Amino acid sequence: MKSVCSMLTDNGVMEDVDKAALTMLARNYSMFIKANKQLEKDGLTVTSDRGNIAQHPLVKVARDAQNSAVKLMEKFGLTVKDRSKLPSLSEGSDDSPLA
Repeated sequence: MKSVCSMLTDNGVMEDVDKAALTMLARNYSMFIKANKQLEKDGLTVTSDRGNIAQHPLVKVARDAQNSAVKLMEKFGLTVKDRSKLPSLSEGSDDSPLA
């Protein structure tokens, strides 16, 4: 997470108010990892008391955590596509909203 904060700071887009959203990103990513580790142990399906086979509930947990993390990553420019859209606020630039 330190490298993410450094990259955002270096690009001039990190603010103190972003810490809550970055914490949510870290928690969603952690939940995704934990759910997938448990799925590797348990398998993707479960068997009910009646013998019915169903998708393991952690599949949905992992998918939801991944989707939430990716949405937050996009907001912070942490995907290849979105990183190219980060504003460049170099001095002397006519495009700078702070000029």
